[in-house]
Order: sequence, then structure tokens, then C-alpha cells
Amino acid sequence: MILAVIRQRTLPAVDRARVWLDGRSARERALLGVLAFWAGVALIWYGVLGPLLGANATARERIALYEQLQARLRLAPGGAAAAPAGPTMAGDAALDEAIRQVASALGLNPAVSADGDRVRVTVANARFDSALPFVQAIERGGAVVEAMRMDATDQPGLVNLTMTVSRP
Repeated sequence: MILAVIRQRTLPAVDRARVWLDGRSARERALLGVLAFWAGVALIWYGVLGPLLGANATARERIALYEQLQARLRLAPGGAAAAPAGPTMAGDAALDEAIRQVASALGLNPAVSADGDRVRVTVANARFDSALPFVQAIERGGAVVEAMRMDATDQPGLVNLTMTVSRP
């Protein structure tokens, strides 16, 4: 009984669409069916499958990168990452100039701004394996890293580095 009432009550827009579709020829109805099919395929591809496949590819790239890093850590003596000697910071040069020299030796291009006895260093899209030796070289040179922030970028293996450095 309820089902019969529900079947009798249709939306006015659905009724108008049925009337409009009944007014089309068989060829037009077939073309509209093909159009609806391809619109559904496009919706499924671009709305569901495309984003899922993109997320899957990104996840696989990151997993491969993490596996490479773990393999390097396992091969390092004592379970720690092998630290290359790398460049050292000149102790007699101005702090901002010494930081620029160390960065250029590691292939980094930092934005360095001096503020009294402190220096603010910002490196965008730096390779992670270049950013850590950069910080180590600054600390080996006698400077103190007061504050540091390292954020991962959208690309695997790249980071944004911001730090405040001073001399004791």
C-alpha cells in the first residue's frame, strides 16, 4: 500500500524530464544514453579513480624513499648515519657571510638576514641530505642554533629550513 503511494508521487522535475525524453526520437534517446554513459565514466575517473591513483603513486614514492634511508642507516657503522666531513665555517668571518660560504659549499641558496648578533637563515626546497650537514657545519664552526624549524615539502626528500643562529 505504501509502496503504491510512493510510486504515484513523483517529483515534478522527474515528470517533466520523462515528458521531454518521450518527445525525443529513438536516435536522440540512444545518443543521450551514450552521453550519460560517458559522463558517468568521466565522473568516476576524475572524481574517484584519478585522485586515488595519484595518492597511491605518492605513497609508493615516499615508501621507496624511506626504505632507501633505512637501508643507508643500517649500513652506517654503529647504526648511526655516517656524517661526511663537509665544509667548516670560518670563525673569523662575519656570521652571515660564513653561513653563506658553508651553504654554497653544500649547494644551498639560503636567504640570510642579520639582526644584530643574530642571523635568520631560510632555505627553501633543500635536499634533506644537504640540510643536515649544513646545520652540523654551522654548529661545528662555533655558532649556536637557537631555533630551528624543518618542514617537509610536497616533493619527497625536500625540506624547508628556517633557523636563528648566533655566536656565543
